[in-house]
Amino acid sequence: MLDAGDAAPDFDLQGTAGGQTGAYRLSAAAGQAPVVVAFYAEDFTPRCRRYLAALRDANWDTLTDGIAVFGVAPGGIETHREFAADLGLPFPLLVDHAGVDAQFGVQRPDGTTRRAAFLVDGRCRVQFAWADDGTGTAPDLDPLFDAVSTL
Repeated sequence: MLDAGDAAPDFDLQGTAGGQTGAYRLSAAAGQAPVVVAFYAEDFTPRCRRYLAALRDANWDTLTDGIAVFGVAPGGIETHREFAADLGLPFPLLVDHAGVDAQFGVQRPDGTTRRAAFLVDGRCRVQFAWADDGTGTAPDLDPLFDAVSTL
């Protein structure tokens, strides 16, 4: 798994935000503001729902002047759109068919994706990394929020 200081692999993934579909490039977004790349396993699962809801409910404005959040998971664009609408997400959900989860080191041996979050700065360097420990507990995102506030 990537760690703080590592170069984040650039990606171009299709995603959905609101009713729109488009391409999202990590380096382009990071050039505008820090980016939280939030990997999750599957749409509509209870653990992923809690994780993305916690990111949705974060008060990002008190932490930084600007930030982008990308949810990244395998699946299809329509399912991502339905899941994002169900949760009222203000950030896009991107379809990972390119193995981006493996490039970040969060793909399990069975091919599924671990819940994980990476904070990527304007130079496309990882400033913070977290991954689910597999216990099923709700993620403690306070360290991510602390890292965002130091940028």
